[in-house]
Amino acid sequence: MKKTLTFFILLLVLSAELLAQVEVSTRLTRALQNASPQEYIRAFVFLREQVDIEALDARLYRENASLERRAYEVITALQEKAASTQPGLRAYFDEQYANRNLFKYESYWIANMFMIEARKEVIYNLMSSMEVAQMDLDAELQIDRPTDVVHNVEGTEAVEPGLKIVNADKLWALGIKGQGRLVMGIDTGVQLAHPALSYKWRGNFVPASQAWFDPGGTTSPNDCDYHGSHTMGTMVGLSPTTGDTVGVAIEAQWIAAKTICSSPHTSNSIAAFQWAMNPDGNAGTITDMPDAISNSWFDPDVSNECAGIYKTTLDALEAAGIAVVFSAGNNGPGTSTITKPKNINTDETNVFSVANIQGALYLQGSNDPIASSSSRGPSVCGGTGSLLIKPEVAAPGTSVRSCNSSGGYTSATGTSMASPHVAGAIALLKSFVPTLTGKQIKLALYNTAKDLGTAGEDNNYGKGLIDVYAAYLTLGQPDTVAPTQITDLAAGQPTSNGLTLTWTVPSDTSPSGVTGYNIRYSTSPMNDTTAFNNGSPLTFNGPPVPAGSTQTLNVSNLTPGTLYYFRMKARDVWGNWSLLSNQSQGTTLAAPVMVVTPDSLSHQLQSSQVVIDSIMIRNLSASASTMNYTVELMNNTFPGGMKVSLQPVKFDLVEPKDPSKSESYNNHGPIGQAIEGQGGPDAFGYKWIDSDEPTGPQYVWNDIASTGVELTNWIATGTFNAKDEGYSGPVNIGFPFKFYGQTKTQLYVSTNGVLLFGVPSGNLYTNPQIPSTTTPNEFIAPFWDDLDGVSSGNVYYKQEPGKLTIQFTNWHKFSNLGSLTFQIVLFANGRIMFYYNNMNATLNSATVGIENGAGNVGLQMAFNANFVKNNFAVKIAADPEWLSTTHFSGTLGQNGTAAVVLEFRSEDYPSGQYSMDVKVSSNDPATPSKIVPVKLLIEGIIPVELTSFTVNSARDQVMLRWATATETNNRGFSVERKSGEGDWARIGFVDGRGTTTEKSEYTYTDKNLTAGTYSYRLKQEDFDGKVTITRAVETEVGLPEEFALFQNYPNPFNPSTMISYQLVNDVKVSLKVYDVLGNQVAELVNSQQPAGYYTVEFDAAKFSLSSGVYYYTLTAGNFNATKKLVITK
Repeated sequence: MKKTLTFFILLLVLSAELLAQVEVSTRLTRALQNASPQEYIRAFVFLREQVDIEALDARLYRENASLERRAYEVITALQEKAASTQPGLRAYFDEQYANRNLFKYESYWIANMFMIEARKEVIYNLMSSMEVAQMDLDAELQIDRPTDVVHNVEGTEAVEPGLKIVNADKLWALGIKGQGRLVMGIDTGVQLAHPALSYKWRGNFVPASQAWFDPGGTTSPNDCDYHGSHTMGTMVGLSPTTGDTVGVAIEAQWIAAKTICSSPHTSNSIAAFQWAMNPDGNAGTITDMPDAISNSWFDPDVSNECAGIYKTTLDALEAAGIAVVFSAGNNGPGTSTITKPKNINTDETNVFSVANIQGALYLQGSNDPIASSSSRGPSVCGGTGSLLIKPEVAAPGTSVRSCNSSGGYTSATGTSMASPHVAGAIALLKSFVPTLTGKQIKLALYNTAKDLGTAGEDNNYGKGLIDVYAAYLTLGQPDTVAPTQITDLAAGQPTSNGLTLTWTVPSDTSPSGVTGYNIRYSTSPMNDTTAFNNGSPLTFNGPPVPAGSTQTLNVSNLTPGTLYYFRMKARDVWGNWSLLSNQSQGTTLAAPVMVVTPDSLSHQLQSSQVVIDSIMIRNLSASASTMNYTVELMNNTFPGGMKVSLQPVKFDLVEPKDPSKSESYNNHGPIGQAIEGQGGPDAFGYKWIDSDEPTGPQYVWNDIASTGVELTNWIATGTFNAKDEGYSGPVNIGFPFKFYGQTKTQLYVSTNGVLLFGVPSGNLYTNPQIPSTTTPNEFIAPFWDDLDGVSSGNVYYKQEPGKLTIQFTNWHKFSNLGSLTFQIVLFANGRIMFYYNNMNATLNSATVGIENGAGNVGLQMAFNANFVKNNFAVKIAADPEWLSTTHFSGTLGQNGTAAVVLEFRSEDYPSGQYSMDVKVSSNDPATPSKIVPVKLLIEGIIPVELTSFTVNSARDQVMLRWATATETNNRGFSVERKSGEGDWARIGFVDGRGTTTEKSEYTYTDKNLTAGTYSYRLKQEDFDGKVTITRAVETEVGLPEEFALFQNYPNPFNPSTMISYQLVNDVKVSLKVYDVLGNQVAELVNSQQPAGYYTVEFDAAKFSLSSGVYYYTLTAGNFNATKKLVITK
């Protein structure tokens, strides 16, 4: 029975009165009225069954639940509710998707609901469902756009005034700086490269997917505006090089969501909120959850934010322990101009909206510094007293200087600048009282705010200007009790330049325990406070840990063979210092003695050879010591090291993409680009050259369809079929593959003709220009276009020593257009090859090239231009990696020895002299470094420049074709064949053409083969006896698919000819010859024969036949065939 019947069966028995209970927003109704029947509309479907999140939150407070337990219970309750109530609607949506009435749907658990993109018919049907409580348009959100912006203002390398206005600097002085805490912004993104933000991104320490959320598919932070970088800077910004401070919680880390950009639908921000509750996917952890989320956006047309979608979502976040903060809006000074959904007022602090005060006016003594544009209350969600008043608090938001997306600073005015002050303040306080919820900390800020304007809480300022220090004082009572004395300080684990200190964290009466240490050392005893204060200080940046835990500090850069003394004191948040610890002492080991041999290395190789050699590093100290060393390859010089840069040729040739994916049209560049023949280098050094160039690579097709592994585990990246928009992997590369300086061990294959080194986060049917910071980045694109393999087509991979091949076979463009067969081959030396075999489609709408992980460096061969063609190859490589090692550092004890193994590779690099310096550095004070010059001479000219080599099978024959661009002293080619695991065997020789600068083409046919897999190679020989062997090319001779008898050859003949036939299976075979009267004159075959190809010689002289016409007949089981032959004299 159809799913539709299952889903709607209850509707038949419900009354019209009950069916009318779904609340449908005005804007969704208007959209339905204006839409055509075939148009898709994005809508929310909010289910009737929801977790009673307010009751759950209240219970967890009554039970004084830990933050870990609180997060786990809230998340699992929400997830379980969605899992138990959504299957019926999911089944209905799947059916409508199959019928093309629904384009896509997304489910949520933060609030039990769906976002659907469907036709009117589906939405009208859902209005009659008792499972649904509310429906609303998935509308586009807008930034609370600042009212005044000045870009690239000069940095002051100081502390921004607003930070002092909220008294953040007073907490910094106490050692409370946000350490160990995490903030988040839902905004336009964040510029990761900004010096005040880059080192603070949590994604530097955990997988990027746990620290960056972008529905658009990017995998590392970026900013489509400046707004998100500015708000994040106010939360945490601090330049480690200049000390310029623009952020409140200067030691906190950040995560972010980029949802307010080109497609700022509400569903994207809902998804970001849900992700924020559980970024690592483990409900049992809370270190991945932000302490506060700052939001500076609004929904201009929402008709009921006071209940349903927004309220349920934001209540869930608060119940999980996260503090949600919003800008009040910039629509003042009228009443009730708070932008939506900030009117929500579940309690005094939810949703916590922030007004904008003019900091400069406040510092001049004004008691009424509200910015005119700051939105005012009261809330339209009802209530009395504080519940009715909006905003909740105020913060500096006028002429606030913070980070921008160009790496500099921007001054901006608006509540968008005020909100992140509050989010940063929450993180700051959370580092003092890490066990409190976001709501509890917001209450502290709310209740201690400085009253401004009219006395009491009002609809301009709320409670007033936040005061972080006043809130801090309410969260813990100052005392004069110092931490207990440390009595077990120990110095041990000596090296030549270091010692390791260990101690037990002392106890303290303050809420946050020990917040810092004063650790000092000296070469003389520190027997009193004066000696201690004269000692050299050590920096300890470890996070606060509970009393009784063991902490360690590795002390480095000490002098070998020296006795050191150590003492320390502990401090609490109130500035109370403990008594001096016990005095510990330790002696560093003796100095190492580095010896590096030999003094130089050199080798001489011919093309395509490899040799291994070593540099030996020894620590020959007379006493116990440790030698830390590093190895660096530097000063690479090689023949033809000149770099060229070619300008692309532009084309107006762009093929349309799949109309069902038309969202991407505006992002698809209108002008194509290609470079003829060769190009580069890019900023990393990659260059490319194609097989049309005289010095380009040869086109060699080594088909792996029968010997490789087929990829079958396709995973969809959206709502399209997984082989239309999806990926497969990971595929293990099989060797360390260096790509833009990063070592890769696995990759993912996209259906759209691109290889990625990370999981794609979205559909990839839109091919970009290279380079582009738009994700994905870090890819290899042999033919990135809107491709699919739904109806047919296969992808294979094959691992071989030092080589990985990926092959697309009979793949298609969208809607099953064309047929594409091409390969990507990765080599252990970092080289990349593209081979295009059969490209039967429109080829001028693809991207061909490579790009680094940041999207700021890339090498593009073509973008939406004619470039790719049949029997074509492209080689991509950086500067020749003729010398390599995997040994870059180590530590040696006394008399220890290490071998730095070096691999010399000549590959097909140009002949000539190559040189490089191997620099070995160590902590030996007498010999801190040693340089070993290394040279490689690649000999002579390559006798023959092969430009192509192909093999093709037909019946029981294989045709080999190859071509040369030039030949020098070429005697000829031995043709060699190998079957299965057998040895190579010479099967023929083709004469060369000596010395010529003209293009030469050769063929050779290998006949009478049985079914099987064969490999072929050419052994080029010159007149001096030197030999060059090509790479092997593999092909398959398959079994016949039908019985056949072929015409004899030659015909007419005298006295003999060859008769060929093929058999599909094992069968009794008869081959006879008859004269024109039907008399049998010869029997050539009468036996049982297996499936395969056969050729029989017919010698008419053996049967004493005269000239004339004869007939030969093949009988094989039920198969019969007759053909005519003619004997001449």
